[in-house]
Amino acid sequence: MRTIELVARVTPDSAQALWYELESRFDTAGSKPAITVDASAVRHLSAAAVQVLLVAQRRAQRDGGALVLASPSPDCVDCLRVMGATALIGEGVA
Repeated sequence: MRTIELVARVTPDSAQALWYELESRFDTAGSKPAITVDASAVRHLSAAAVQVLLVAQRRAQRDGGALVLASPSPDCVDCLRVMGATALIGEGVA
């Protein structure tokens, strides 16, 4: 399954589009979904985007799979720290 690539500024509008993309991945993944989200280009994450990612991560875990935020940029990591959402990134990155 291909990786979802995030844009530089993930606004509330693009967060909604991200949600639809993630929903389609869950629908086609079946059991134990494995979803990778490339965050290397991210410069800003809106609170809505963080919420979408957290909900998707919980859903993947509930279904026995995982949502991985791959290669988060330093700005992305900073946004996640400020919002208290470092659960989206591995311990080595946080």
